[in-house]
Formats: sequence, structure tokens, C-alpha cells
Amino acid sequence: MNIFMFFFKILTLSLVCSSGMSELKPSEDYKFSLNADDSDELQYKLYWKRLEIDEIQFEIHCRASGWVGFGLSPNGGMAGSDIVIGWVNSDGEAYLKDTHAIGKQAPIVDSVQNWHLIDASEQNGITVLKMKRKLYTCDEQNDFDIKFETQRLIFAWSDYDPDNELLNWSYHGANRRIKSVVLLNFADETSGSLIDSEITDSFEYRLNNHLIPAKDTYYLCQMFKIPPLKTDLHLISYQVLIEKESLSFVHHFDVYMCKSSDFERVKKISNMGYECGPGIDDEASSNILKGICEVRTMVFAWAIGGKRSISFPENTGFRFSKSDHETVMVINYHFDNPMIVKDHKDKSGLKFKFTKNLRKYDLGVLTVGIPTTQLDIVVPPRTESVKLSTICYPDCTEKFLPKEGITVFAGNLHTHLAGRALRTKLVRNGKIIKYLFDDQNYDFNYQSNILIQPTKLFPGDSLILECTYSSKNKDQFTVGGFGTKDEMCINFIYYYPKIDFQICSSIKLDEDLTHFYGKFESFVSLTGTDFEKSIRNSSKLIEKHIKKLEVSQVLIEKFKNFYENSDFHNGFCMVRDLSLFFFILINCFTLFKGRQKLIYCFAW
Repeated sequence: MNIFMFFFKILTLSLVCSSGMSELKPSEDYKFSLNADDSDELQYKLYWKRLEIDEIQFEIHCRASGWVGFGLSPNGGMAGSDIVIGWVNSDGEAYLKDTHAIGKQAPIVDSVQNWHLIDASEQNGITVLKMKRKLYTCDEQNDFDIKFETQRLIFAWSDYDPDNELLNWSYHGANRRIKSVVLLNFADETSGSLIDSEITDSFEYRLNNHLIPAKDTYYLCQMFKIPPLKTDLHLISYQVLIEKESLSFVHHFDVYMCKSSDFERVKKISNMGYECGPGIDDEASSNILKGICEVRTMVFAWAIGGKRSISFPENTGFRFSKSDHETVMVINYHFDNPMIVKDHKDKSGLKFKFTKNLRKYDLGVLTVGIPTTQLDIVVPPRTESVKLSTICYPDCTEKFLPKEGITVFAGNLHTHLAGRALRTKLVRNGKIIKYLFDDQNYDFNYQSNILIQPTKLFPGDSLILECTYSSKNKDQFTVGGFGTKDEMCINFIYYYPKIDFQICSSIKLDEDLTHFYGKFESFVSLTGTDFEKSIRNSSKLIEKHIKKLEVSQVLIEKFKNFYENSDFHNGFCMVRDLSLFFFILINCFTLFKGRQKLIYCFAW
């Protein structure tokens, strides 16, 4: 091939790709979309929307000239997957096949075809497939139901058409991707629907090449300041800014607004950050923040796998009040560095988008979760399923919710590596009204907000959060903690209108913990004579001892039965602004109801 022909082919290919790019637009409006390939958003784009109560429609745009596959998988692998494959042959004839996979081999065509082709085309190397199916097909053997929970999607493509009769699909090779998504989210949380004219102010903050220590888990509490505001603003959208090189390091973060009292100190600080989290002296942190951020209010949380461009519902916004002083914000970063990489520098941050045209409701965040302690979360090893729970008692909602209630519209469910499922039940008058949030296929690497049909929460209602863990491949106990290998159980619930109600949860009774651990002679001797008086003060010692226990099936069952079946909890709820330390209770009073103890707290 001479040099002229070589450059002619390159130019032709470029023109084809450019032409294909311009056609990567859906044929109609869709509520949701995603890119199958994060590194190349034009390789495979999926659009979808719910048509009727029981139908869903998809449109695929893939840079491929052969077959294109899309499927639902039990775990992101091939075996057991429900796959649809479509293509357009050289004569312009379109085909669509409903198939299933039994292993790492060519999919098998289903005897009943539940996917229906609406339209298909192939032009300039881009294949477009439009198709639909029922949410529930009744083909239990070969099809997956499409539910309101996280589902693993698999994508594959080829540049070779199969024989229309033999259906000999060529091997996809490296042309394969996996994504987790909630297909039936009530609304799209991306900012695509946000009208630019709504945005009147914006603010961006990034870390300045912050050095991530060479250790497994690192928490950074980073402060920054928003300039004085001449008028009230609503935060209506935000972008999470993470460099490609840092995607594997940034595990999650929480964003808080601070209440300051010493504005002279506020003036002097400039993007101050300090290490926080497990093993760090709380008193030292308190001294750092004295007068600067004595109390704080959560604005939002983001975790690995979540979308990085978010907008709030059109009738809500998070209020930033008019002030002559700078507003101090804190980002509580959790960095994950399991490979102990040295010299990695991070520039992660946020872009806030505000409007002066205040919306109807102020947005708030209610945290329901099991306290992240070594005694409240304990998962025995070699166990297929362990379910732990926490309760937001009706006594709390009765006392603090307004008569007209609040409207819940989204939640961010959070556990670590052992988490398999999370569910939040709404209970009214002793009866389960609905599962407010129900994700039975939780994916640690996909922790996006789940948007639900807006639902009222009234005084006297209660919430029960259940977290299910699996430790079948672990030989040691897992306990509550902030490291990725430890565990958490939290639901950050987004609602409106905002009220002074920050936390609603429960913990195990100290006397029950003392009775349970007191049965083990080694624990009593380990913690000394103060064991009966202050078991929670001995939690770190107990954790070390738990992890050294000789594991047996009898021991596993004892722990599983205790942690799954406790009948009574200490209930507590916190109002006003969130205290600096998550579960330190300040200005509290206690109400006893039999063995149930309710603790009400005010952090001023």
C-alpha cells in the first residue's frame, strides 16, 4: 500500500467515525441513558424509558457493524444471563433474538421470544436497535424480571454478522462491558434536564494535588469557604470532579455546611484540611474546628459508582442563607488505597450550581443507620447471609415531624464489601405500608442515589433499615468501622421540606451486649472488672479479641442469632444541626418505655 492510499484510508475512516458520531442521538425522548464504556462514550450508548405499567423500551447505539448484545446478569458474568442480540445484515434486514447463557459459550435462543424489535439500522459503522419487552415475562427459566433494584447489565458487540439461520455469533473478545444500574428509578438524577438559565451562580472547589498516604484507608476532612452571600440561594445541582487517575482512590465523601461562631478565625483559614476518621484523636479535631465548624448540616453524600452530575427535583433546593460572612463547608473524603500506592496526588472536588430564584421547598437529609461501632455491627465469618437492622422509632417521628409530614424522594444506601442487600421499611400503625427502598442486589461499586415515587412520612411512622451481609469467603469476623474492609449500614434519605431532624436510629441495649459477651469467659478476663459497667468502653479490646477467636460453626451460630434477633434497642434521634462527632449525644434526655429506651438529642 503506497503512502497516498494509507492516508486516504485514514481520512475515510475519520469521516465515517465523524458521521457516526453525529448520528448518536436517540430517535425519540428517553428518560434515562448511560454509557457502557466510561473511556469512550461513543462506543455503546443505552437509552430507556418505561412505556406502560408493565413494559420498558430500550434504544441502543453501538459503534459496531456486526451483532450487538445487551443483557441482565446475576453477577456481571456470562453464566445465567438473560441476553438479547440484534443485528442488521448486508441486505439491510434486521434481526433480534431473545437468548440466555449457561456458561462461557455462545448464548442459546429461548423457545419463547419476549423481546420485540421496533426498529433497527446500520449506517457508517453505527448499529441502532430499538426494542421493548415486559418487565415480568413469566419465563422464569430463561428471563430476568426487571425490578426496582440494582441490576447488573452486560454489553457486548462484534463487527461480524452471524449467519441468519445458524446463528453462529462470533466471539466478542475484549468488546465487553459491565454496568450496574437501577433501571426503574423514578426520575433521572443527572443534570441533563436542568435549564442553564436557572443557574445564576456557581462555585468550584478542588483539592490542590493532595498527597494520599500509602495506607489502606485514609479519611480527610477538608474545609473550604463560600464567599458572603447577598441573598439566599438554592443549590439545585452539583458535579463531582474526579480525575481519571483518581477514580480507584475516591471511595465516597459527605458534604456538610458548618455553623460558625468565631468569624475572625474563619477569615484566617484557607482551605484547611486534616486527617480524621478511625484512630484519630477526637479532641484534637475538636480543637481544630472550635469556632469554625462546631455544628454541621449534611448537604449530600456521594459514593463510588454514583453519577457525577446531579440535579435535585425541580421543586427543591438546598438553601444557602444570606450572610455577611463566609460559609465554611467540609468535605469528609474517604480514600481507598488497598494496593498501598505511594506518591498519588488527588485533585478531586465539586462544582456547585445555584439559583437566586428560590424553589418551593428546602431540601433536607435524614440519616438512618446502624452506628458504625465494633459492637453494633458484627458479621461472623463463613456465613451466606446475616441480616442486621436499626429502627427509627415512631416516638421520634411523633415528636419531631410536622403534622403534614415530610416527602421522601431519594435515598443513598451504603455498606462496604460484605453488603449484599439493603431495605428500608415504612411502618404505620404497626403495619408495613411499603418498602421505601429495596435493593436486593446491592453493588459496592455502584452506590448511586435511588429515586422513588415521592412518599409521605408522617408523625408516628417508623422506619426499619435492614442490611444483609455475606461473609462466606471470609475466615475472620467483620465489625463496624470506617475502613473498606470493615462494615457500615446507612441510608441517607433525601426529603422536603427541610426540618430540624438529622438522625433517627437505634443501637443494641448495653445490658444485652454485656449479657451476651459475658457468657465468654475470655472476654470477661480480657476487659477486667469494668466489663459490667462500661462494655462500650471496651469495644476496641473486644474487637481485637473477636478477630482472634477460633472459628467454629457453633460460635458462628451464636453470633448470628444474637445480632439478628435482638428484640430491644436503644432508640435515639437528633435534631438541629448535626454534632461534629457523628454519634456523640449532646443535650439529651431519655424516655423509658419498658426495656425500650428513647434518647432525644439537641445539638445547638
